[in-house]
Amino acid sequence: MIIIAFSKKTSKFLPKLFCKNFRHCAPIIKQGKHYALYQFIKSHRIEKIIITESGINSLKRNGWFFVKTYKKVPEHINKINAISCVIFTKKVIGLKNIFIQTPDALYDKIKRP
Repeated sequence: MIIIAFSKKTSKFLPKLFCKNFRHCAPIIKQGKHYALYQFIKSHRIEKIIITESGINSLKRNGWFFVKTYKKVPEHINKINAISCVIFTKKVIGLKNIFIQTPDALYDKIKRP
């Protein structure tokens, strides 16, 4: 199971300019009792952050939204190269739609029945 986390906050300039609602997204993968959040830092640099269930609840209280997807976790997640958080998340869940370039568009695609 992969959880996609969406945030309305960011420190980057371009998402503040182009993104209306959500400005950042990150995949979260369950690993035993803990979760691994893959945070996009900058082009081709992804940080793995280990969090617990209480960390997920803390993110919810701070305005993050979560969408569960039942996709298979890719084996090569540490080797994925991407230039944005959206492209990285799309590669993790196996989505190949080139028209999805913002977290809002990704959220709409995932939430659509």
